[in-house]
Amino acid sequence: MGEDAADGGAGGAQSAVEFQALGGAKVVLATVTDAGAMSATVDGLGRRGELIIVGVSPEQLQVSGLQLMNGDRKIYAHSSGAALDTQDTLRFAAQTGVRAWTEEVSLEEIAAAVERMTSGKARFRMVVTTGH
Repeated sequence: MGEDAADGGAGGAQSAVEFQALGGAKVVLATVTDAGAMSATVDGLGRRGELIIVGVSPEQLQVSGLQLMNGDRKIYAHSSGAALDTQDTLRFAAQTGVRAWTEEVSLEEIAAAVERMTSGKARFRMVVTTGH
């Protein structure tokens, strides 16, 4: 499917249909913290497609066995954070032009940012700025 990407949010079902129209996604890398958005991508996976979860959600995924068996799909979870993973990620981003989507908050708003992250309401990576 190339380098197509989707925002799982409210248009998740529509994105799944669009992915299938293009032949299905080979891989969906879920960095979101919304289990519903992750679940919505499963129907967009192509044959032997993979959903790789690196975002953490307190909610359960809503995926049936039939969704996975239909097309021989797989779901993986990966807890990143080792130094080698970070080096590989930064190298890949530099070589391909990938940039992170972030949500900036000031140091004074850190309590609200932590609450958004722990409740699963953070839409993008939370970045605390100091104003300097």
